[in-house]
Amino acid sequence: MVISPLNSVPKKDTLDRRVILDLSFGVDGEDSVNSHICKDLYLGNPIKVSYPSVDSLVELIRRKGSGSLCFKRDLKRAYRQIPICPGDWHLVGFSWENHIFFDRVLSMGLRSAAYICQRVTNAVSFILDAHYDLQIVNYLDDLAGCDVQEKAFDAYAILGEVLDNCGLEESVEKATPPSTSMVFLGILFDTLSCTLSITKDRLEEILGLVKSWLQKDKCSLRDLQSLLGKLHFVSSCVRPGRLFVSRLLVWLRTSGGQNITKRVPKYIKLDLVWWSKFLDIYNGVSMMFLIDWSSPDCVLSCDSTFVGCGGICNGRYFHTVFPAFIRRKQLHINALELLCVMVCLKVWASVLEGSKVVIYCDNSSSVTVLNSGACRNAFMQSCLREICFLTASHEFQVKGRHLSGEANRVADMLSRWDMDPGISTEFLKQARINSWTETELDDDLFHFTSPW
Repeated sequence: MVISPLNSVPKKDTLDRRVILDLSFGVDGEDSVNSHICKDLYLGNPIKVSYPSVDSLVELIRRKGSGSLCFKRDLKRAYRQIPICPGDWHLVGFSWENHIFFDRVLSMGLRSAAYICQRVTNAVSFILDAHYDLQIVNYLDDLAGCDVQEKAFDAYAILGEVLDNCGLEESVEKATPPSTSMVFLGILFDTLSCTLSITKDRLEEILGLVKSWLQKDKCSLRDLQSLLGKLHFVSSCVRPGRLFVSRLLVWLRTSGGQNITKRVPKYIKLDLVWWSKFLDIYNGVSMMFLIDWSSPDCVLSCDSTFVGCGGICNGRYFHTVFPAFIRRKQLHINALELLCVMVCLKVWASVLEGSKVVIYCDNSSSVTVLNSGACRNAFMQSCLREICFLTASHEFQVKGRHLSGEANRVADMLSRWDMDPGISTEFLKQARINSWTETELDDDLFHFTSPW
């Protein structure tokens, strides 16, 4: 029999502690029970472990419509309801008060326990979909649904009946009957205002953690995992923040064992500066953005040359020569095009709040960077971070669309304003006909909020 040590961790929002069977016990987890469980295989079949997210419930709400009712049921001590094969009992032994015991159900601390639990609730989800045409979002032992007001209470009852018929015990006190507001995965969903909310206490806790990290030179793997979990939690509501979690995830994958400390690289500090700046102004409430990009709220067109740039949005336009400090950088045209996008969003950020914005640009590289959130060029990365800061702090979403220079004629004329008097004359004629008005620009708009 394999005897592993017992441990405990505090439960969230309570003084109780959760008992853990440390099945990774050993030097860096080597030759432990968990070290012999392959995370990419289950019962000999290849697997990819994935769980539903906040986006999954948002999509369900989008399909059912604003004002629909959300509901939730929760399994009671889910792991302890799932038996393990008697042939494996000898692997999950532990000692307590001079006696030897072994688990007959899933141990908290078993590498494959979460995946097995997810498979069980996946089966519940399948039954509901196949036999009742009822879709839910199941995250381990949490099962959430949403339906129109006329059907929500029946759907809630059916979910309870299916759990009972499957022999799964519910945690009745954690259940949430159909309502327009519900907490799921730590986030408050409101289907009337179509918002996602995080409590002020959680935000202050996470901001304090980020600021402490900005003072760190080294960290442990456990520290990094804790930080990532909290930032991932916020970015589940703040979509632009996901860009600033991705490099932390890549860094995590290159980390060694639990006891190894690593130097915090500069690029990680830059991402944490972004989080610090954003969390300082974030009120914890984000729009769900039940997006249909076929009908954007606003359309913006912009263009750059090596000399200057221009943009137009909702009948307001600007044109300018690049400031001297930009010209001295001798930037590639791709960088200048993305810089122009950034300036446009700065100019009109206040009127774009809560909107889905389509940005037309004749530079395909800038459009790709804007939509993918990935770029190797340092200056364009800084532009992208600034754009993400604007979209997160003013709560709007952007999507780039490429079109030819000929089709982008209006923005093209604005960017070439100072290159040919005939171009400005032609544009002003169109402006008078369409009642467009000019917006004056300050050179400060070309500076980044922070040196990220």
